[in-house]
Amino acid sequence: MDRKTQLTKIIPDLMNDWNNYKKGLKGLKITNWCISSDYCFDDPNKLDVATFTIFPVDCMPKLHEEILKQLPKDIKNITHVSDSVIKFIKESKYFFSISVIIDNLKYAFNEQEAIKQFEDVLNYYNNLTDEQKTPEILDKARRFIKFYNYVKQKSHSKKLLAQIYFVARFVSQIFEFLLVKENGKIPHWCSDRDDMASFSDGFIFYLLNIYVYHFVNKRVDNYWLCLPPEIKENNQNYPYDPFIRIPDIITGALSSLVMTSKGLTCQKEKHYALLSESITNNPHMIILYYKFNKDGIASGSRMFFETSDTCPLLRYNKELHI
Repeated sequence: MDRKTQLTKIIPDLMNDWNNYKKGLKGLKITNWCISSDYCFDDPNKLDVATFTIFPVDCMPKLHEEILKQLPKDIKNITHVSDSVIKFIKESKYFFSISVIIDNLKYAFNEQEAIKQFEDVLNYYNNLTDEQKTPEILDKARRFIKFYNYVKQKSHSKKLLAQIYFVARFVSQIFEFLLVKENGKIPHWCSDRDDMASFSDGFIFYLLNIYVYHFVNKRVDNYWLCLPPEIKENNQNYPYDPFIRIPDIITGALSSLVMTSKGLTCQKEKHYALLSESITNNPHMIILYYKFNKDGIASGSRMFFETSDTCPLLRYNKELHI
């Protein structure tokens, strides 16, 4: 079986970092993995950033207790970052995070190309026989047609579509990695609750399944993507909120980066503390930079930081092949 994946093609040294991370989990029973994710999109005062944090599903009960104890609040509700928070983000062996700083995110959705793909899918649904039109297939067709009609409207939000497409594609690449490299069968995803999750009856999850099917390309049999039903509802009892605090804190720090004459710095002291003491040189974190052109094509690099007394510095970039 071809065990190459989209992520290992894009990030050549990913396996080295991942294997080092897994050494810290030696002795743990790991049957499956979960991805938690958080985003900062379309804030005029911040960078567009998405963070995806991977951890073992089997450790969720233990991690739930630890996070509630060590990280009781989201970053926006923290004025001062305590030493215990910094230590937990830096030293916890359970989490492996990939963050993407995105330039020109609005171009991540190529409208004309997407419409052509949509029309191919519509033809597929229109040519189904009566026997093939199961309730599940009809529900998928209904959701797809609803989304297709939205894209055809002149008033549709290109920014929201770009966000949906970027997140669905990146999470799908991580799912492919977990299915192919880790022999996963039921990987989980708990996303931050926002417009992307609820838009058009949760179309992002429909799109996610299409991407994963395409990337896996029949190399894995009998897998199932676990997407909690609560993820689509903006309720107050979302049980996965604590797990999202890890990517929330990382995203908050990276999205606050600004360029000055002396180099990169952060907008607030709490962000600088996190960047300099928890994120910089963290072997369990990968920071990428993507830049989209008007045709929806991305170029990018992996970013490596070092710190000084006054501001974080970008040590060097390593080119990616996206």
